[in-house]
Amino acid sequence: MSTATGAPVGSNGNDTNGTGERRNPLEFAPKRSEIKLISVRLKEAALDSPSFRTSCNYHATQAEQVEMWIDGLLKSLKKYPQHYTDFSEVNSVLLNQLIPDFLKSTTIDQDNTLSVMDCTKMNLNSLWSTSLKDLALNEAEITAVLTEFTKRHVKPFKEARKSFEFLQTKYDTTLSKYSALSKLKDPSALREDSFQLHEVRKAYIAASLEICQETAKFLETLDSTLMQLSEIMFKGRSTFDERYYLRVQSWSQALSKSIDLLLEDMKNSRATIEKSTIAQFEPSRDIKDHNPANINPATLTKPVPGTPSSFEKHGWLYMKTTVGKPARTIWVRRWVFVKSGIFGMLVISPSKTFVQETDKVGVLLANVRYAADEDRRFCFEIKTIDFTIMLQAETLKELKEWLYVFSEEKKRAIESSNSESGKYAFGRYPPLLYEFACTSLTSTDQELTTSRAENANNDDDTYTTVTSSHLATLVGQKSDEHDFSFANSDSSEFRNPDLNTPIATARSKLALVSHAFLDPTVVPTAVTANIWGSVNWGMYYMDETLMSRARSTKNTNNITSLAKKTQYPSYYPPHLINYDLQLKSLFDASAEPDELVVIHFACLWTLNNVQELAGCAFITTKNAYFYMNSTGFVSLLKRPLEYFVAVDVTSEKLWDWIKVYNINGLSMKGRIFLTDGKIIQKKFDMLINNMAEAKPLPEHELIPLLESIEAKETLSGEKLDRHQSKRHKEKSPSPRVDDELSTFQPFSGFNVGGHRMRTNFRDEYDLNEVVEFDAPAKAVFHIIYGEYSTLAKDTVFLASADEFKSSPWHPDGNVIRRDVDYKLSLSNGVLKGDGYIPGRLVQTIEEMVDSKYYRIEEEKKILFSGDKFRWLRKIVIIATDAKSCKVLYYSKVAHKKKRSSFFLRQIFGKSIRHFQRVETQTQINIVKNRVKKLGTHGQVLKAIRTYGHLSQSDEPYKNQEEVLFHLTIIVLFKYYTKTGLYLLTGFIMNIFALVGHLLTKLFVSLSMNWFLLLLLTGSVGFNLFLVGRSTFSYWKERRHEHVVKSLRSELELTRLQRSISLSDMDVLTQLNYNTTTPCFGKFMSSQVIDQKSSAVDSKLREKRHEIAVKRNDLVVELKILEQVEKELIVGNFRNFVLAEINMCKISLDEMGVENDELEIYCSSCIDDYKNIAAGLF
Repeated sequence: MSTATGAPVGSNGNDTNGTGERRNPLEFAPKRSEIKLISVRLKEAALDSPSFRTSCNYHATQAEQVEMWIDGLLKSLKKYPQHYTDFSEVNSVLLNQLIPDFLKSTTIDQDNTLSVMDCTKMNLNSLWSTSLKDLALNEAEITAVLTEFTKRHVKPFKEARKSFEFLQTKYDTTLSKYSALSKLKDPSALREDSFQLHEVRKAYIAASLEICQETAKFLETLDSTLMQLSEIMFKGRSTFDERYYLRVQSWSQALSKSIDLLLEDMKNSRATIEKSTIAQFEPSRDIKDHNPANINPATLTKPVPGTPSSFEKHGWLYMKTTVGKPARTIWVRRWVFVKSGIFGMLVISPSKTFVQETDKVGVLLANVRYAADEDRRFCFEIKTIDFTIMLQAETLKELKEWLYVFSEEKKRAIESSNSESGKYAFGRYPPLLYEFACTSLTSTDQELTTSRAENANNDDDTYTTVTSSHLATLVGQKSDEHDFSFANSDSSEFRNPDLNTPIATARSKLALVSHAFLDPTVVPTAVTANIWGSVNWGMYYMDETLMSRARSTKNTNNITSLAKKTQYPSYYPPHLINYDLQLKSLFDASAEPDELVVIHFACLWTLNNVQELAGCAFITTKNAYFYMNSTGFVSLLKRPLEYFVAVDVTSEKLWDWIKVYNINGLSMKGRIFLTDGKIIQKKFDMLINNMAEAKPLPEHELIPLLESIEAKETLSGEKLDRHQSKRHKEKSPSPRVDDELSTFQPFSGFNVGGHRMRTNFRDEYDLNEVVEFDAPAKAVFHIIYGEYSTLAKDTVFLASADEFKSSPWHPDGNVIRRDVDYKLSLSNGVLKGDGYIPGRLVQTIEEMVDSKYYRIEEEKKILFSGDKFRWLRKIVIIATDAKSCKVLYYSKVAHKKKRSSFFLRQIFGKSIRHFQRVETQTQINIVKNRVKKLGTHGQVLKAIRTYGHLSQSDEPYKNQEEVLFHLTIIVLFKYYTKTGLYLLTGFIMNIFALVGHLLTKLFVSLSMNWFLLLLLTGSVGFNLFLVGRSTFSYWKERRHEHVVKSLRSELELTRLQRSISLSDMDVLTQLNYNTTTPCFGKFMSSQVIDQKSSAVDSKLREKRHEIAVKRNDLVVELKILEQVEKELIVGNFRNFVLAEINMCKISLDEMGVENDELEIYCSSCIDDYKNIAAGLF
């Protein structure tokens, strides 16, 4: 699966392409989104990164806690029946003692007090009865579910985890022993040890990938079990929401089906990753690569053959350090990275459940060299003013790669030292948050981890101070070492994030909250490692165009300071802050820093006909971000809202379908289960429509509108009475909101004329056409008059497409106008001397009620024989319903002179009206085709984005110099001559078409009986023809037969047969003339020279060649006959020999005959049989 998008354009409707010309957003619209899945867990498992190890440990801890929770719950369930019975009895006793008998006497008021007491008792009895019913539990069913889960899933997961831990410990021990081997050991033995380590690593890689699958299965079954448990606990209660739990159940089933399919994909991905990882770590068979004595330090920084050049590297290295008192030297593994001119380390926390980090240091502060004097193999030293660390690579190839990357990053940092990113290579940067700082007790880790650092800029004397802070302090809580507690209130800014991160550790949710204070960075940090892994895989696989745009506008190495506590605006709802932090965490540098999430919903995105992927959407006022994560498969998508045109939601009983459309059609499709899809649709549509406006509403105006949608739907769902609804509206702090919601559509930008919405102008104009279109009135209006629309150029009668220019719309009192200048070509070059005649079309929008009614007048001025004509056309577009409209075309010809020639009015007015009808019909046909291309979804937005807004100008309309179309006799002559030629050509073509049509119609109009009769007649005629041919051939053969018989009877022919044996061949083939004479020899060997004899010689050669060919054929036939005769003789002779050999055995062996001749004869029989068997006979 892959993504393909175009470069996003701006959202203000005034984008240019760099040359001052406006761009059409349709050119950059993406095709249907293709999903690119990233197997984050498997990738991290293949790397054996700190994130993978801590995630595995965290899940193991969680599994143990789940098991302990289930055990405690089962124990409590065993005690629950007795406690329930005791509580029921206490309630019964209390109710019975509420009104004692002595109070029923005349001691109290019998009319009022006693009645109130009875009512109280009755209500309490009803309340407690309902409560007792709700508190009743089906302990057996709950116990069965929990016991089954423990038996079938918890224990198998623990067994898989135990096997994984065994192989992990074995691998770590083997690797530690191998790395500790001295460089003085025999290279062949070192090579043998490396292959033993490789075998252990292969088993560990397989176990790592296997534990990923087992973890995914365990988490999926845990979710299903908890959902099932929730339904059991609440089913049948007074507060049980059956519809909600049906949707929950449907969501659980759909999610399980999706995960089952993904687990199959995980197996395929696992096989691919396992194979490539094992191949990557396969040891070298060259003995030189295992001999440290052959290392030349001068060649270590050169590129490694067969390895792609890179400016970053991540991986495990052994680090030399000391621990304890007295200090003892040990080597520990650390995950080291070099990227963007900075190197640092990621460390597994002491609890082994999350990732920590050390300081990050610029590469220009460090001196890196090969440590040849170290006893261990493949060591190199990093030395700065503050510290010196010794690191060890596993192989010579890794050593070269690390030294090469350091060298290249230094060169690149020096070359770009004046840039913002290059300055970071000169500093040291401690962890910005104490919660993620390294807490290891080794001396080198403590030396590498600080809480404060001062850095001097390389180009001036200023200093930058970087200081670590406690996240709790930033949030506003009291700092307590590394502990942090989330607020439980929904109104709090920092609640417990409800997000499935790609990598789950003990500090994943804390890392999400940290993004409220951290700027985006591409440098690996502990915060990123607890969310994504060793690197931010999402950014590696995001759309390259979007990422390049993000990197070009942002500083991606923001690791020097913490932002102040994020101050969300007062109008921003607190319940969305958590989702905004999640967006910034997941999309990092790709998310715009000034964007705020205004819509969030979870759903199952449909990838294809059979596969769905769980995920969520974060919608801002500018972009839509889609995050999908299931069983470790992750995908990120970012789409500007201006690409979308409509959102469609279809409600079903168990879910809501959501379909998101772009210019090209369906873009994304999914199912929403636990959120109201209609609310999502209304909010999403509002944002899309806002982006389509010429002047979109700002964020502070949009958010209250979006929030009011949900509030309005909530009130509607509660079915408040009319009085309560009216009172709520009166108390609303912003009454404008509801009014604006009811008519919220992208506005064209003008308020023109009154609101009379008149459609009948027959008293002034002639009604030419009335056309209905299956599109909203607003869409048709933009198709005709939008900024990108070419309709005027395509429909102005006889206008040249190359000579066409339209001005912006200018206000002119209560109307707006624009001028369209063009040039006319009367005969399109058909007649000689045909030039271009200037013309002008003045378009005036007289009245406009947005989305409902539009009235436009178009005017052309014509001059003929001193009389000015005004060619007028009025177009009225009126909505018939939300998805269709009606367009009325009126026209007339007005004369400036009140008393002009009646003849001129009739002749030339008729020509002008003809021109008008042609233009109108052409426009109708084009609009119909364009409406058809809009499809059925988001027609208004597609029309606006395809054909543009109305290009407006704030300057008032100025009357331009009058451009008159001089209609002369010559002009009409040229036009009608061209028209006549076209008509003549058309007439001739129509004649041919008519003839063909008549023939076709005649053939089609024939009935089946006539057709069969015609076929029968043809068949009879064809049969008669065949009978005649057959009869003629028959009598011809009869005549030939009679002639042959007569000749045979006269000659009395007889048949002769002759047999020839092989012995007769020589006699028959001998020449019957003397061939030994010198003369004949000269004749046979000489070449004829004279021309008279040349013809004879040629004929002789041809005849002899023919005879030779015939001889060859005869010889071949003779050889065949010879072979047949041979086989016949050999077969019979073999039978004869076998019979003779049998007789010899009887005579010599059984009868004991002693005869020398008989023995010789028998020996010859045996020899003949052997020859026959060997094929030598």
